[in-house]
Amino acid sequence: MADVTARDLAKMLGISTAAVSMALNGKPGVSSDTRQKVLATAAKLNYVTPKSRHTERQAKHIISFVIYTGIGVAEQTTFSTFVLRGAEAAAKSLGYRVLVHYFYADQPWDEQIKRILSDACGVILLGTDITEPQRDAFFEFYHLGSVPLVIIDNFLFSAYVDCVGNDNTYGVKSAVSYLIKCGHRSIGYLRSKQRIVNFDDRELGIKLSMEEHADLGLAPLQVLDVDISPDKAREDILGWLAGGNTPAGAYFCENDMLAAAFIRSLKESGYRVPEDVSVMGFDDVQICEMIEPPITTMHAFKERLGKTAMELLSSRIEAGDTLMTSRESGLMKVALSLQIKERMSVRCVE
Repeated sequence: MADVTARDLAKMLGISTAAVSMALNGKPGVSSDTRQKVLATAAKLNYVTPKSRHTERQAKHIISFVIYTGIGVAEQTTFSTFVLRGAEAAAKSLGYRVLVHYFYADQPWDEQIKRILSDACGVILLGTDITEPQRDAFFEFYHLGSVPLVIIDNFLFSAYVDCVGNDNTYGVKSAVSYLIKCGHRSIGYLRSKQRIVNFDDRELGIKLSMEEHADLGLAPLQVLDVDISPDKAREDILGWLAGGNTPAGAYFCENDMLAAAFIRSLKESGYRVPEDVSVMGFDDVQICEMIEPPITTMHAFKERLGKTAMELLSSRIEAGDTLMTSRESGLMKVALSLQIKERMSVRCVE
């Protein structure tokens, strides 16, 4: 039986994984009879300890960096490029080589995961697009591997695996509070029709800020649902404006690509930005400085996300951890704060 894990031994023997670990490592806490059963079963099944696997993998020093593509959110921005850059810089300093894989949600999962795990001593998964049902399906297949895993940009996994991401909720709460501090009392929200956990967290941030400033007499939040694709979003926005709708005085957009599409659509419809409508984005990708006016946004430390994830993964590899043993030793959930990047798309109201 290949790639037997401590969890497999525990299931076969009807005992806990912790008991198996104590027996294999010569630690107290189990009876001599249990210890002998564990050792005998391990020998029979050619069980290899995580540290032994680690020693074998360490010679390969290959990290699989996986970009998950699902509902299309991750494909619409250059966010992944900067995260990968940070991961590669950290990997180089730590002595690892990074291989980039794309994981397609609409293609067979088992073969893709086998390819990702082949020769890898660890995996970083950029999981922006992964939804809750897909999370459960992913772990159903990932048990094939015995290497540590770190997820970037999706805290749906935080009860199961180490995660590194942005503090979306409080970052957006700060963004909307900034608009209110600038004197805006009519707030709008450009909301993607395609929902991911990050967008839901950002929506919560808007609600928290609106509730916190309710005593200022704010108008009801104006929500405009648009497609995540900038071209389709433009069509949605132009159709909404052509229908006689009047935009709020200041908008938070769920990412910079939507903010850019909104600015273009407003200008095509005769509105001035920021004189008539202020617009704020999220992520701080290149489009922010390529459009007129340049977009005020929430700056995400994208390269630092990659760097932090790589350093965390390296610590797991050095400890000989697998996906399962990482849970036993205590998982890490690292949320990076965001920073307001003031440009020209938001004006303060006197």
